[in-house]
Amino acid sequence: MRAAIIASIALTGSAVVGTAHAAEIGVYAGVSFAMVKKDVPRDIFENQAVRVAGLAGFVPDPSTRTATFDNEDTSYGFVVGWRMSEHFAFEGGYMDLGDVKYREHAAGVFLASDPANNEAGTLQQNIDSSTSGIQLSALAILPLSYRWELYARGGALISNSTASVYVLDDLGNNGKLRSTQSGFDLLAGVGISFSLAEIYNLRLEYQRVFDAGDKETLGEADVDLATLNVTVSF
Repeated sequence: MRAAIIASIALTGSAVVGTAHAAEIGVYAGVSFAMVKKDVPRDIFENQAVRVAGLAGFVPDPSTRTATFDNEDTSYGFVVGWRMSEHFAFEGGYMDLGDVKYREHAAGVFLASDPANNEAGTLQQNIDSSTSGIQLSALAILPLSYRWELYARGGALISNSTASVYVLDDLGNNGKLRSTQSGFDLLAGVGISFSLAEIYNLRLEYQRVFDAGDKETLGEADVDLATLNVTVSF
């Protein structure tokens, strides 16, 4: 009788564990929030500002020029995945790499065909670049315990990169130019996952997208992301 009871408990325990692992296999979906930094040189944006000023016929006074450059941003995304086994999964979803922003303001002279008609004025330039797209990747997973896992990611981003330039002078005249290019960028990442209430996972991950962007959209450069991701299994 004692042996039968022990066997029954063992079988019941195996069924529970089996169910817990089975619940992790299959489809899941989630959202992510990331801190992003793109290693693009500032001088690419400064050179663009010089070209824009030339097209506007504006000669700035260097002593009045102020400029800021920000290559760090926050971003978001979503993911749909299929965990095919304890150690492997495939994911796809939307990925945003944030914006790089350059702001410049200067006083100077707007040139006219007749130098006698040159006008003093100011010019404000807002120059931005951004990249986003659909990522497809594979995950190799190493379970550490019932709730903790490590994983590594490799994949690609089918990207859409945009550069925009907005100019405004002190007379209220403004204009905007926009350029878009598509591309294909490789990505990799490593992360740690914590399981909660069987169907939820909290993930912290470091990712890098290699040579994101395009030369026609204010340069290509590596993008680093520190990502918090929350997923739910179905």
